Amino acid sequence: MRKYDDTVAYQSLSGHGLKGVDFIGLSPDGKLWLIEVKNYRPRISDRDGKEYRANRKPPEVLAAHVATKFIDSQRLIRIVDTYLRRHWWRRLQLWWLERQPRKPFSSNYWFWAEARRRCEQVNKTVFVLWMETPERKTGYDNALEGLLLERMPAGEQVIVAEASREHGLPFGVSK
Repeated sequence: MRKYDDTVAYQSLSGHGLKGVDFIGLSPDGKLWLIEVKNYRPRISDRDGKEYRANRKPPEVLAAHVATKFIDSQRLIRIVDTYLRRHWWRRLQLWWLERQPRKPFSSNYWFWAEARRRCEQVNKTVFVLWMETPERKTGYDNALEGLLLERMPAGEQVIVAEASREHGLPFGVSK
């Protein structure tokens, strides 16, 4: 799992009209995880000690915004992999890394090449919108998930989850 916004690859492309998700991950089962996080819980300011609440957008607006981030993130993965393959020695290094019995998850070249490979395969991408909201069971999540499913490629998995809800994600989250 990598914090997508902090990668050199993403930072070199930011400002060109493309938006990226917060996290990108490769799971052992061969899936690419694109994770966007939205926190709508009240926060206490360090400066003045007052409580501030984030204004949550209507499901239609948030779904369009998040779907754009998911699609742009896939485009960014393709761009980064294409850039990394420009030089013959990187292609040779990728060829060697791909033939290793244990996959080198720490290799930057392998990570982006593998992310692109999974991105190109049908049913290998999981789009996750992780939300933190103050209220429970309002129907907002279900409406948002339905709208995201309409906007994402057919057959791909879309999850709208939250830490405090049952059946949030198929894996644990540690702090």
